[in-house]
Amino acid sequence: MGQTLDMLLKLDRSKIKKPEKSVEIKRLSELSGSPVIFICEAVMPDKMQEIQDMVLDVKAQNVDVNEMQLLTILAGVKEPSLKDKDLMDKFGVPTPKELILKLFLPGEISNLYGIISGLSGYGADSVTEIKNL
Repeated sequence: MGQTLDMLLKLDRSKIKKPEKSVEIKRLSELSGSPVIFICEAVMPDKMQEIQDMVLDVKAQNVDVNEMQLLTILAGVKEPSLKDKDLMDKFGVPTPKELILKLFLPGEISNLYGIISGLSGYGADSVTEIKNL
């Protein structure tokens, strides 16, 4: 495996960036008459660990999936900022999590979570098993 080490050592680390993807929320686009685009990005391991720690109830051996989706969306939506005070005021909500619940339908929340998770390396196509090496 020395070849892999050599390749990693040759990588230009300035080119290693968080993956991003622009997504349109069609329902909101229809309401506004123009495309409503959100820029989503990968969530880094330390932030993902923090989110997982917040949603795990060790005693009950339970994970609050809804909370995990909301926190992941807050961490992974780069633009527009879902923490923007003017945006929260516009929709009459006191917190970013309540803004998400006000703006998006349950399926849209699930889809945004899936997109951000995919950008963060979760998914069947992010790692490929090599057989017969």
